[in-house]
Amino acid sequence: DDLKYQEYRVKPESFETAEVLTVKFRYKKPNGFISKLLSSTVLDSNVELSKTSENFRFSAAVASFGLILRDSKLQGDSTIDQVIEMAKESRGKDDEGYRAEFIRIAEIYELTLNQ
Repeated sequence: DDLKYQEYRVKPESFETAEVLTVKFRYKKPNGFISKLLSSTVLDSNVELSKTSENFRFSAAVASFGLILRDSKLQGDSTIDQVIEMAKESRGKDDEGYRAEFIRIAEIYELTLNQ
């Protein structure tokens, strides 16, 4: 494994691959002495947003809302209307009502903008 605390520089060849990130996880069994490494690479699959899972789209709506609240330059052209629409379309199963609550919060925020 590479060192945890090191200077980070992006290598030019990094832009020539579809790899987005690599997750490395080490664990030992209870009372064990030798650790085992699990490693998984995530690839950029260029999937259209409409073809992603409900969970992904809902979490994207939540993230966009956070960027809008912070007036982040990273929000791009995201709008509160888009956030609410995406959240409603990707609400899915919501046994605890948390997703519905998020939608209500976003709608209340939208109302405050129009006052």
